[in-house]
Amino acid sequence: MMQIVIRPIDVWLFRDGKPFTAGEDHLAESTFPPSPFTLQGAIRTKILADKGVNLFEFARQKKPDPDIGYGDNFGNLRLCGPLLMRYKDGRWERLIQIPADVVKVGERYELLRPNSDLPFMTNLSNGLHLLWTQTDKRVSEAKGWLPESEWIRYLQGQTPEKVVKQDDLFIFEPRFGIAIDSSKGTTQEAMLYQARFVRLKDEVALWAEIDGVLLGSNGFLRFGGEGRAAIYEKISPTLPSISQFNIAQNAKRFKVVLVSPSWFSGGWQPKDYDWSKIFGSQVRLVAAAIPRPWLLGGFDVAKGTPKPMRAFVPPGAVYFFEANEPTQITEDFCFTETPEDVKLQNRGKNVWGKIGFGKVLFGRW
Repeated sequence: MMQIVIRPIDVWLFRDGKPFTAGEDHLAESTFPPSPFTLQGAIRTKILADKGVNLFEFARQKKPDPDIGYGDNFGNLRLCGPLLMRYKDGRWERLIQIPADVVKVGERYELLRPNSDLPFMTNLSNGLHLLWTQTDKRVSEAKGWLPESEWIRYLQGQTPEKVVKQDDLFIFEPRFGIAIDSSKGTTQEAMLYQARFVRLKDEVALWAEIDGVLLGSNGFLRFGGEGRAAIYEKISPTLPSISQFNIAQNAKRFKVVLVSPSWFSGGWQPKDYDWSKIFGSQVRLVAAAIPRPWLLGGFDVAKGTPKPMRAFVPPGAVYFFEANEPTQITEDFCFTETPEDVKLQNRGKNVWGKIGFGKVLFGRW
């Protein structure tokens, strides 16, 4: 297992899952940080290139590589990330999008908690509770990023003290382009479009953890849209595993905070509402704070067609649970499902968790 820091050489472009065709659409949006799909694509391409594999032939033959597989078969490859990180006070520190149960009350931060003792009825399904904070002041959405130094404090049920503004980490930089006629090598009339690129601030990068494959300690990556270049290098010493921050082991009441996107058959939860399939024990969902979904798709190079676009629960979503017995959480716990069409190709396995989907932090409430 190795951890790497990924830095841009210029700006990056990470398209969301919405189809985009110059001339028909005029704005290409970006999702940042990129999804695990982007990371696995970059790592797989790098490993195949280092082996001297012809990428066109590999895509055409559809024969799985023993290390990185093929398509939705990921072979031995295991990933965690990418997460945003910054270099501060002589060390690297990861950041996560501020959890959705953190709100602003005036100039301070407060935590929302499930409230079962309300003086009114709600129409929430399955007995879910409203999230509530006791205040007579205006409550607004909290924006920003929670640094690693604040994770334990937040997971212990305390309000964050330090939240990093987005503008201190990265900015979206709009750029104009025009479609090119590949057969002639000339621009096409009335094909002007705009794309939102990502420019990272100094001492800001992406973190990723890679296992199951051999990767050089440093090198170049084709990363994101337009094959933009990035450089990576091994982190030494490695940062603590995400699971080492979990403080709700053996708890009967706990919350699950998404660090990476998750997909569920019922939108933001399993279609049959059965969370026991995820946890391996009986738990009850009490409440949830779910931001707007991420629409992720991509392009299937082998087939030459866009991949299905699906709605994912985004990082920062928070689920509140209760259990009759203390719940044991394993280090490789995966808080996501895999679509049936992907499972069929992998003998029913939940493979998306292997490449970084459904990574979480566990805390108390």
